[in-house]
Amino acid sequence: MASVEKRIRGGRTTWVARWRDPDGRQRKRSFAKRSEADRFETTVAADVLRGDYLDPDAGRVTVGEYAGRWLAAQTFDPSTREQVALRLRLHVLPQLGSQRVGSVRPSTVQAWLRGLERLAPSHVRTIYQHVSAIFSAAVDDGLVRANPCRAASVRAPRVVAHRVVPWTAEQVLALRSALSGMPSS
Repeated sequence: MASVEKRIRGGRTTWVARWRDPDGRQRKRSFAKRSEADRFETTVAADVLRGDYLDPDAGRVTVGEYAGRWLAAQTFDPSTREQVALRLRLHVLPQLGSQRVGSVRPSTVQAWLRGLERLAPSHVRTIYQHVSAIFSAAVDDGLVRANPCRAASVRAPRVVAHRVVPWTAEQVLALRSALSGMPSS
């Protein structure tokens, strides 16, 4: 199913791991050390047998490219789509957009969140939920194994609920009185 072979070119020795993916395509990857190639070959063969195979090249798409595809596939109404696109453009893509989906780690997400501290916690939480949804879709599409936003080390900002204190009847009547005395436009 998978194999490792020695290759010498220009006096340089490399080790090539070859395997067939679940679609039957021949794949290969080169390594400097035999032990690395053997370990990779064993892992890939086990993943294929378990049905957990992930294409090693799948996570090479950038966050920006994938976020664009994700947004296009959503069934948002037009105003929601505009708001999500704006949040992504202003707060996500400048920091994460050029990174490969497969290279984003929980520490990357946590550092990105720290950079958003100047924004209201409720706004940051909304942006974070969009990013988490993008990575959940990447997991579903087989680009990455896990959503880095869902790691235990990543903390979304807490939104403090403020207690709503309704106006008293006197305050409502005073406002009503003040408004009724205003000239109409």
